[in-house]
Amino acid sequence: MPYLTDMTMKVLSTRLSEESIRELDGAASRLGITKRQFLEEAIHARAVDSLADGEDVWALACGAWKRDETPEETVAAIRRANHKMWQARSQRLFGENS
Repeated sequence: MPYLTDMTMKVLSTRLSEESIRELDGAASRLGITKRQFLEEAIHARAVDSLADGEDVWALACGAWKRDETPEETVAAIRRANHKMWQARSQRLFGENS
C-alpha cells in the first residue's frame, strides 16, 4: 500500500488473546501477506471507517491548538513542574541542604 511506504518503522508491543493470534496467523496466511501488512491494513481500514461515521478524528484526538493558554505559558508551567520534581528528587537523594 503506497501510504505505508517511506515511513519509519516502530515497534508496537501488545498482549493479544491466543484466539486473536490464531486468527491473525490464519488470515495472513490465506491472503498471502505478512502479519505486519495485515495489521497495518486493518488499522488503516478501521481508521477510514471511523472517518466515514462523520467524526473528526483530529478534533477528538488532538487539540493543543485549542488551549486557553499561550505556548509560552504552557512551556513555563512545564518548566515549573519539572523544576519542582527535580527539587523533590534532589532532597530525597541528597538531603535537606542540597
